Amino acid sequence: MRKLVSLLLALAMVLALVPTMADDAYTLDIYWVGNGDNEAVRAGVEAAVNAYIEPLINAKVSYHIVSWGDWNDKAINALQSGEKMDLIFTADWEGYGVEVSGELLLPLDDLLEQYGQGIKETLPQTFLDGVKVNGVLYGIPTNKELCVPEGFIINKTAAEAIGWDVVADDPSIKTTADLEPWLEKYKEMFPEKYPYLMDGQAGRWADEPWCPDWAGMASNSIAMKMAAQEDGTFDETIYSIFETPEQEEHIRLMYSWGQKGYISPDAALSSFDYNGTFGRGDFLVFSQPLKGNGIKAAEMYQANKTAEFECVEITMQPKYVVTTHAGGSMFAIPVTCQNPEAAMKYLNLMHSDATLVNLMLFGAEGQNYTKVDDVTVEVIGDANWYGVHGGAWTVGNTLLQYVTVGEDPQKNALLQSYADDAVATASLGFRFVKDNVANQIADVDSVIAEYANPLMCGQVDPDGPQGIEAMKKALQDAKIGEIIEEIQRQYDAWKAAQ
Repeated sequence: MRKLVSLLLALAMVLALVPTMADDAYTLDIYWVGNGDNEAVRAGVEAAVNAYIEPLINAKVSYHIVSWGDWNDKAINALQSGEKMDLIFTADWEGYGVEVSGELLLPLDDLLEQYGQGIKETLPQTFLDGVKVNGVLYGIPTNKELCVPEGFIINKTAAEAIGWDVVADDPSIKTTADLEPWLEKYKEMFPEKYPYLMDGQAGRWADEPWCPDWAGMASNSIAMKMAAQEDGTFDETIYSIFETPEQEEHIRLMYSWGQKGYISPDAALSSFDYNGTFGRGDFLVFSQPLKGNGIKAAEMYQANKTAEFECVEITMQPKYVVTTHAGGSMFAIPVTCQNPEAAMKYLNLMHSDATLVNLMLFGAEGQNYTKVDDVTVEVIGDANWYGVHGGAWTVGNTLLQYVTVGEDPQKNALLQSYADDAVATASLGFRFVKDNVANQIADVDSVIAEYANPLMCGQVDPDGPQGIEAMKKALQDAKIGEIIEEIQRQYDAWKAAQ
């Protein structure tokens, strides 16, 4: 009896410790860009993730899904105001450089060495080297594609309806302007719809000459040209792109299309639901950065579809590797993180543990998706987690990810091999540090915010009071020339050190 009492007392003590252990698990507040939060679905996914990771790293997650249009107001403002935050999505095109120079992110080299063995074993050094600032690592990139040319996703079902027998990389479409006859036919057949879909990334167009997100400026307002010239050399001039004839020609094309009803009048608004428009199939052409092999179209379709239609892609740029694609998707640890070790352990699992990767990407099996085979899943419509967050390209190591129905089972290997024959740009590895001209950059960004989206989305007369000449004058008044001079100084020093 005494032994039994002792055993029961010991068991009671163990059981009493269980809730205490759970309560002691550190909660990682993770700010993650997404397509729009779904609290009920998120709660179930968090519970599944927590059940898996608590025994591994004694931590839990709380995902803060912030929509694209709200990212600056809700995520970056929270970062700048010092709110508790343990991991945050970041990217070269999103503001990584500003966050680093503002001392908002922790340096990660020592944490990576101590707790990031899985990252070091799986993530190519090209990625890690490509996102360092002054030799210091501040973000862990997603292990994904390194080559992302611009192009078009074509609604093949709609194309067939108007008599366009479109094929992948259709040779009849060499420039954006070549789309016009088909846009006209679509508008005639579907007068209440808008054939040319855009996602509000002002300054980006499918056959643009500019190296994407080159200096980390709003709407890529300062950039070099990306492709090599006919003689194989690169034009390393630093351009104010909105003051170039190339940009003016495109703006005028967009305005003519806006006038003809090819572009939604809401396209320039941050609230414009381009994902919903895509998912309904209410478009003919969607201008997007691509990943090769039809992968981007398949991802977009699975994440957003509410109607049945087929897609095909037309790549409009040659294949180049640029600095921003190394840092095109990262997670960083903010300085307000109270347990950086737990945050890095979680990042390590994101790159080395297939179970966590697919919980983050698709949610829980049987709850948010069903397995079709060993590598393929089908999302459950009313519990679709895959369409809530930012997408597969934001989640850890793509080689560990399942694919969705309709996607190539080899998709993730193809993503990473797509850059094998890509050419390095002249400026690969250069990253502009903005500290010396922060005030001028703020002024230029304000000009871009006022002028760029309406002009690039065809909503403003380029010869009107808010047109091209007004924008040029505003950029000069904001001292964009001083920013270019500072970039040139840094670029020359970087080039000399190569």
